[in-house]
Amino acid sequence: MYWENMVFDSETPKEHGKFWEELLHCQMLTDNEGGYETRLHLPEQRYLDFCFPIVQDPDRTIQRAHLILAPSAGPLGECGNDPGQALESRRDSAGNEYLLCAGEERKGLELIALQLACSDPLRDATFWSKLMGWDIVSQIPMTLAHPSGLGPQLIFVPEESPKTSRKNALHLDLRLEAGESLDEALATVRSLGGEELDQQWGTLPWKVFTDPSGNEFCILEPLPTA
Repeated sequence: MYWENMVFDSETPKEHGKFWEELLHCQMLTDNEGGYETRLHLPEQRYLDFCFPIVQDPDRTIQRAHLILAPSAGPLGECGNDPGQALESRRDSAGNEYLLCAGEERKGLELIALQLACSDPLRDATFWSKLMGWDIVSQIPMTLAHPSGLGPQLIFVPEESPKTSRKNALHLDLRLEAGESLDEALATVRSLGGEELDQQWGTLPWKVFTDPSGNEFCILEPLPTA
C-alpha cells in the first residue's frame, strides 16, 4: 500500500486548502461543500493529495503530526541530522503548526517530511516500514524513505505526552494496491501492533486504524482498474 493523502480536519476547507496549495504549488482537484482537495506532484509520477474535509471543532490542543518544509533544492540533510537546531515553527491559516528548515530560500518551499510523535520511535518506524515497504534510512531521528529515495520522508520522534482519545486533526491515508483487500490490510495492521478503530462516523468506503502509539490513519480500497 502507498501513501496517497495528507488529511487536515478543517472548519474552513477552501481557505485552508488554498494556503497549502499556494505554499507548495499544488494543483486543485475538488472544491465542494464537503471539502477541498489539491495535489502535490512528486518524483517518478507519484503524488500526494492534500485533503481538507469539513470538520467542526478539530482538536489542535496537542498536535502530533507536523509537516516539514525546506527551501526548494536546498540542503535537505540539515533538518534530519539536527532537527532541534534546524527547524523553526510556523502556522498555517487554520493554526496548525508546521516546521521549516533553515536555509536560503530559492524557488519556494517543498515538502520533505511528515514528523509523527510516538511512544516508541523504533517500534513505530518498523510498523510503518513493513506496512508501506519503505526503508529505514536513519535512526537519529528514526526516518523512513520511499525505496526510490525520492519524495517526502516519515520521521518518528518521542511524544511529549500520550495520545488521548480525541482524533488527531492531521492524519495520513494509505491506498491499497490492486489485488489487496481491506480484510488483508486489517490482518497486517494487527500483526504489526496496530488496531482497527471503532469509529462512529457511519459506513465508510475505507477503514480507520491506529498505529501502535494510537495515531489514526485510514486505508482506502484499491483504485478501479481501467
